[in-house]
Amino acid sequence: MTRLAGLSALVLTLLALLTATAFGASLSGTWVTTVKNAGFLNGTYHISFHPGKFTLTGPYGLNGQGTYSISGSKITLHGPGSKCTSAGTYTFSESGSSLTFHKIHDSCPRAAVLTAHALKRT
Repeated sequence: MTRLAGLSALVLTLLALLTATAFGASLSGTWVTTVKNAGFLNGTYHISFHPGKFTLTGPYGLNGQGTYSISGSKITLHGPGSKCTSAGTYTFSESGSSLTFHKIHDSCPRAAVLTAHALKRT
C-alpha cells in the first residue's frame, strides 16, 4: 500500500510538471497588444516569453525584462524594471492565436497592459 501511494504521488507530480511545461511552452514567442484606454500607457506593446523570462517593448522607448512562473492556468510575473517590484498574479488562457490575462492581484501598471485586450501571437 505504501508503495502504491508513493507511485501515485510520483505520477501526480509528473502530471503537474507536464501541465506547467505545456502551458509555459504555449506562451513561448512574441505577443502584441495595443492599449487605448490607459492614459499615458496607451500604445502598442510586444511581450516575448521564453521559458521563465519575458521581455516587454512598448511606446516611448519603454523596454524591460522580467521573470515568470506558471502553476496550472496561473502565472506570477516579476518585473519588468524597477517600477514593478512586487509580483503580479493572473490567470491566463490561450485560444488559437489569442492570449488573455485576468488579474488576481497586481499593484504594478503592467496590469493595464496585460488586461486591456487579448494579446495576439505574432
